[in-house]
Amino acid sequence: MRKARSAAILTAAATAAALAFPGAAHAAVISQAFAADSGDSCHYGSSSGTLGWQVGPSPLPGPGVAVSGKVADRPLPVDPGAVCRNDGYSSTVTFVAYLSGAEVDRQSRTADNATVTFSFTLGAAAKGVDRVDVQVCRNPVITLPPSYCGRAVTYLRPAGA
Repeated sequence: MRKARSAAILTAAATAAALAFPGAAHAAVISQAFAADSGDSCHYGSSSGTLGWQVGPSPLPGPGVAVSGKVADRPLPVDPGAVCRNDGYSSTVTFVAYLSGAEVDRQSRTADNATVTFSFTLGAAAKGVDRVDVQVCRNPVITLPPSYCGRAVTYLRPAGA
């Protein structure tokens, strides 16, 4: 009798946990590599890393995309010789999250003659993200613009995410 009661209590607890966190048992992440650069011949600005698309039991897009990686602006202290001369610009990578064509979040990170690592969630407050655009732009540090940007790279929500 005690074993049956203990089993019933454990079953009830597991059921309650599953109802309280319905997606927890099926939640997963699909990692997708990203890369973008400033589009100039020296590749002064570049960014790379991973996008972590949340996967759940629902066919709708997950609530956010985990972004981790780095943005680099040349010349770097470790560059051999004068690969890229210091041009007085910094590099900024911008991530824009969309759901059904509407922007839901935007975040940027900047480096100046250095490498900066980052990790954040894009679109966490949104009802989902189905596309992320990544673009690296160069902006003058001391003088007035003009600024310039490399081509924006679009990453779509992977099938199954």
